[in-house]
Amino acid sequence: MPLEKTTRDLIHDYCVRDLPGDIQWHIDKFPFVEDQELRNRLGRAFYSARYTYKLMEATFVQGDEQHPFVKFQIMQYASIYEAVITNLLWGEFKEHPEVLKLQTHKAYKPVNALGSLTKMQYGDEDLFTCVYRDSKTPRNSIPFKEKVDCAVRIGFMDASYSEDIKLIYELRNLAHIETEANKQLDVEIEQSKHAYWRLAPFLEGVSSFLATYNA
Repeated sequence: MPLEKTTRDLIHDYCVRDLPGDIQWHIDKFPFVEDQELRNRLGRAFYSARYTYKLMEATFVQGDEQHPFVKFQIMQYASIYEAVITNLLWGEFKEHPEVLKLQTHKAYKPVNALGSLTKMQYGDEDLFTCVYRDSKTPRNSIPFKEKVDCAVRIGFMDASYSEDIKLIYELRNLAHIETEANKQLDVEIEQSKHAYWRLAPFLEGVSSFLATYNA
């Protein structure tokens, strides 16, 4: 059964008391995202991360009971960074030389350069003729850390906090319990705080860079 309404209201009032605004305020922190649906979801993710932190604070959970609160915040912030960076790279900067280079890799492509009756072998294995040419790398196959490095090279992310954002994303992947156990890593409250502290300069940096870039 839920708590009494007076208790629920007291907890909710505590959670929103120190937030700078409602969900719309958090949505408005992403003005450079043209896709309204994506902007709404980013704002909601930001708001829910902050609300969850205040709920954790209000209930004063400690130890293992604190773990799900912290883990949720890490997942939210990492997803925000990922969505914003990906949206910008393949939106505003999709024709930028750095993005074109990011999504290009070298690969061997078989070609029929010799006659059909020609056969070559290396030991017991058949040899085939190939060319080594540029191929397009699927967006989802590009590691997040390479996307971050690309954002730094373009200029809409500052190198001073790029490594922190990479770490936040790596911690997000600990949502897989087996990975968490194998790496013997765990998320901590200080890491979720860092994820929050890096978000403001990140968003301000993006907005400032785009204002100059599009001037």
